[in-house]
Amino acid sequence: MEVESKSAAGQTVWTASQSTFVHTFLANFIDEGLKTSTGFKKVHLNKCAEALNEKFKLNRIGDHIGNHLKTMRRRYGQINQLRGLSGALWDEDQYIISLDHEHYQNHFENPKNKGDDEYINKPLPYYGNLATIFGNSVATGQFAKSSNEPLGVDADCTAENDDNGAATAMTNGQAQSDINDANGASCSAATRPYKKAKVVEAANESLAAVLERSTQTLANAIKEAAVANRALPEGLFSIVDNLPGFEIQDKSRYYGYLVANRVCRLATIVQDQLDDHVY
Repeated sequence: MEVESKSAAGQTVWTASQSTFVHTFLANFIDEGLKTSTGFKKVHLNKCAEALNEKFKLNRIGDHIGNHLKTMRRRYGQINQLRGLSGALWDEDQYIISLDHEHYQNHFENPKNKGDDEYINKPLPYYGNLATIFGNSVATGQFAKSSNEPLGVDADCTAENDDNGAATAMTNGQAQSDINDANGASCSAATRPYKKAKVVEAANESLAAVLERSTQTLANAIKEAAVANRALPEGLFSIVDNLPGFEIQDKSRYYGYLVANRVCRLATIVQDQLDDHVY
């Protein structure tokens, strides 16, 4: 059993096993189609918190899960940035960003990149779940935090601690802080994202919502069409088998097509035109 722990500043800390439980739980939600275009619903975050509390005997709520999800989102974006480093190789099976000695040395000559060490030349087993959860929704380029920017300030003024250079909870089990401070202090104006980034994000979310609704409508229509006219005409096999002038291989292929596509009208035409030897 893991006990509830907080940092000296009164912030909730996460162990490796707790983080793994959360991103695995949320990834399973994705497989069940429970994520919307704008993220997880409050009810899903609460369910994750309940399951986490039951397993680890904690006292977390959905807000804790939501804030920790933001930390994982930034981590996922940072990994994807590092995958684009000059000379970097990506192992899709083991989730490893590989740099040879020269490129590794060049990258870490800059002391600001010290924190990247936890992501390079070592397996990142949690990446698969993060990719399932976030997909292509993570900001890149000018809207993404670089590897040398502090991970401690969130867009909604959530206070989170992630000391530069320290190994994080997802890699070696040391505690990671990522929840609002006890007083709910607001972030300074300097830490707020640019308005342009918010506008772009809102536009992208609106487009994503439209695409999701359109895709769902199409999927429902396909399902309804698939259910209709599923029954095969009586005696279809005999009808096809008795077609004159065709080899058994051809008859088998034609029958397989009719069965797979449930083309009842075509089967009726075949039956009506048997006397004329027309297919």
